[in-house]
Amino acid sequence: MARDEPQVNLRIPAALKDRLDKASDRNKRSLTAEIVARLEESFSKDPAPVTQVDPYTLDLFAEKVGQVLDEREKKRAKR
Repeated sequence: MARDEPQVNLRIPAALKDRLDKASDRNKRSLTAEIVARLEESFSKDPAPVTQVDPYTLDLFAEKVGQVLDEREKKRAKR
């Protein structure tokens, strides 16, 4: 990490800091590098953004769902 990078001061539980210290030792990197690596990894796992569905497609879907539910109800009534 370069010295000109912004600093962030935060409070974390002592047990979590101990775990990070041990992980940084295992991974042979500084505590800062360990935290940055873990944060970067967490962001790389973000799900894909949700795409918008146009109203026409939603209407078609709702109509189909309604049809399926009506058919199920008719089958139940026959029993």
